[in-house]
Amino acid sequence: MTLALFAIAAAGCADEDAFTTSSGECFRGAIVGADIVRAGFDAEVRALLTIDVRRLAGGTGEAGRLWTTDRLFEAAPVSQMQQISNDTISLFQFPGGRIRNYLAHARAGDGTPAMVVISLMENDSVELRIIRPPSGEAGGPPTLFGVFRLALDEQCTLPGEVP
Repeated sequence: MTLALFAIAAAGCADEDAFTTSSGECFRGAIVGADIVRAGFDAEVRALLTIDVRRLAGGTGEAGRLWTTDRLFEAAPVSQMQQISNDTISLFQFPGGRIRNYLAHARAGDGTPAMVVISLMENDSVELRIIRPPSGEAGGPPTLFGVFRLALDEQCTLPGEVP
């Protein structure tokens, strides 16, 4: 029985490790354009994400970088708090073909933090949610909510790189 559980756990890790991007790779894709699931982003914005799943899962510092074509996020470090990785909240799940979800954070170019939910999908894609609540201050940073569907780009040129 113990051996069977170990085999299942190891298979899950292997599936997750496949999402780690190598040099020259990124996950890239468009925002879901529906107004009911979008705030603070234009309907045409796209996101790029590099990711190291082991670092993300372990909460051990920077686990990737995030860019958006509206330049709100420009090479923003993405990481998960170690306390989250040590808590049962790190095992949260919701339906729709997900292998694993991660709660992380990234800092926008204006210096304000945003929650980032990274979902590793069974179809080898990544679903990315960027969430920032209302600031409650006049003239404060805008509320953000965006769902991005990302696919692996094996010939990725990151913004600021020369191809």
